[in-house]
Amino acid sequence: MDEQHHHDARRPLRSEVPRSHRLSRNAERLSKRPEPVEGRASTGSARIHLHTRGVRILRDGTVAPKSRAGAGGSSPPGSSPPGSSPPESAEPKPRVQQPQIRLIRRKPPHRLPLASAHRRLHALLIVVAMALSLCAGRLLQLQGFDSSSYTLDALTRTLPLLPARGQITDRNGLVLAATQPAVAVTADPTLTAPNAVQIAAVLSGHLGMSQSELMPLLTKPGTRFVYIKKKVPALTYSALATDLSSRHLHGIFRESDPIRTYPNGSIGASVVGFVGADGKGLAGLERTLNAQLAGVEGKETYESAPNGSKIPLGRSSITPARNGLSYQLTLDSEVQWVTERRLADQVAQTRADSGFAIVLDVKTGQVIALANSPTYDSSNPQAANAEDRGNRAVSAPYEPGSVQKVLTSAALIDSGTANPNTRVVIPSRISSGGRSIKDFFSHGVLHYNMRGVIAMSSNIGTTLLTRQLDKKTLHDYLTSFGLGQTTSIELPGESAGIVPKADMSDGQRDRVAFGQAIAVTGIQEASAVAGIVNGGVYNPPTVIKKAIDGEGKEVAVPRTPPRRVISEKSSAEVRDLMGAVIDSVNGQRNLKLDRYTSGGKTGTAQRADTSCGCYRGYVTSFVGFAPLDDPQILTYVVISNPRVGDTGTITAAPAYRDIMNFALPRYSLAPDAKPHKPLPTEW
Repeated sequence: MDEQHHHDARRPLRSEVPRSHRLSRNAERLSKRPEPVEGRASTGSARIHLHTRGVRILRDGTVAPKSRAGAGGSSPPGSSPPGSSPPESAEPKPRVQQPQIRLIRRKPPHRLPLASAHRRLHALLIVVAMALSLCAGRLLQLQGFDSSSYTLDALTRTLPLLPARGQITDRNGLVLAATQPAVAVTADPTLTAPNAVQIAAVLSGHLGMSQSELMPLLTKPGTRFVYIKKKVPALTYSALATDLSSRHLHGIFRESDPIRTYPNGSIGASVVGFVGADGKGLAGLERTLNAQLAGVEGKETYESAPNGSKIPLGRSSITPARNGLSYQLTLDSEVQWVTERRLADQVAQTRADSGFAIVLDVKTGQVIALANSPTYDSSNPQAANAEDRGNRAVSAPYEPGSVQKVLTSAALIDSGTANPNTRVVIPSRISSGGRSIKDFFSHGVLHYNMRGVIAMSSNIGTTLLTRQLDKKTLHDYLTSFGLGQTTSIELPGESAGIVPKADMSDGQRDRVAFGQAIAVTGIQEASAVAGIVNGGVYNPPTVIKKAIDGEGKEVAVPRTPPRRVISEKSSAEVRDLMGAVIDSVNGQRNLKLDRYTSGGKTGTAQRADTSCGCYRGYVTSFVGFAPLDDPQILTYVVISNPRVGDTGTITAAPAYRDIMNFALPRYSLAPDAKPHKPLPTEW
């Protein structure tokens, strides 16, 4: 009986309870919503177990009875071992009824049913196919339809390759103009602004700029590019870049900006010229030969990334720059220096407005020296007045005065109109075109031959001889000597001068004979006299000896061929006349050279003043050559508006003598002066 009671009190095992009974009991328990236990809040979202410590909760929510067994498996006195039946006399203890604790269960999340795996795979493949189609379409547009534009505009970069500007040297290789590597220093204000004070401190030490100048540039808003300073020597920038890098300062960059240098300053400046800030020639040969000196710019084309960097394995091409031609001039820097200094002294001593001097190689027409005073320094042309930055010997026509009698005599002799012994009766004055012509010295009736007329520089005698020559013939001779047209010298701004037409009036003819009513340039007159005394062969003047390309090969220079203007016999007779000038009393005292025979002619003409449209002051000059029988070097000196002295003998001849006495020995010409008896000038 007791055994049966004990069996009934035992809770059945899970395996002993039918599955249907278990399911029905669980459903019943879940259908009842448990009330929150007093003192505890139910969250509704989490299962809360409310029990005291050590209480075991059974699956049905009831509290399991505590076990009294010890840790070692022994039972307390009076208890039965586990698994054994209680003694028959023992009565079952009533179960302690614990308060029932219910679990609070959260509502299960709502789950959407998934489609089948087959359909999901199909949808994914469709999306991938659409993406690939879009990529393929874009690729077709870039490479098929718009390939050329995208390749040229978006993916291609072109950088210029700057050529080196050619050098200019004198006839002996001395550099007169060269190019020095330099850069323009630039900045990106977006990078320099945060450290502008530190960067300005570094820049000021290298560039010679104040921080007050630099700060606005380094912090300029709204731009990523500003120029800091141009024409900075490459070595200076290298030191600057190193200094900035050591301080970890960034944002300063560079551009190629070469400097044109003129190591010899004013030597030959009126011939060499100068360039502007953009590197283009503005005066002299730098201007006329700018294209040849500058060369041809090249370019580098390459594929680039969107940020502008070069793609290492991308397509690229380079068109090399072609460096400019270098020119060797006919100028001799030593003779040029002497000529410039001596001319400047003479202009200062005579208190003249200006002057120029030309030294020619008679045999070739090469210009050995060409000086102007005042002049300028090619390295600093802006310091000079604008009118002094030109070349008066080429661009400023004037009336040549009595030097023109050399050309008139050549025409008279070569045409057969006169010869050195032709006799002339010279009155004190003659009438011409309603005016009177007189000589610079007072005299009565004189009996000169043509040699005496030129030696004494008689305007009356020259006019009387020229009246025997047809006016057209005189005009043709003058133009054949190069007057009234440019000489084609390589310098800019050359004037053609003015020669009266062949049907000139009688009065014009008379005045042209002795150097008035006609305008010439210095290079025209010097070249004409050189051609007349050079056996009658005229060599067009030139300042270029040769040109050399970037590879060191000589390049042909356009040349105007020589031409004969008078016969060799006529040339010798003209030299006879010019020798008589030196043999005269005045010539022996003021004009002759130290150890060389020579010929020459003074000149004095009224000066045309454009400010008043009248004659005011004088233009004085002297032209001479040596040796007398075989001319090699000719020098022509012209002084404009001297205030001390009014003849070529006083104002121009002293400079001529010093220049010739220096140039002749320099070119190894043996002295040939020896005592000789002057030829007769009177009859």
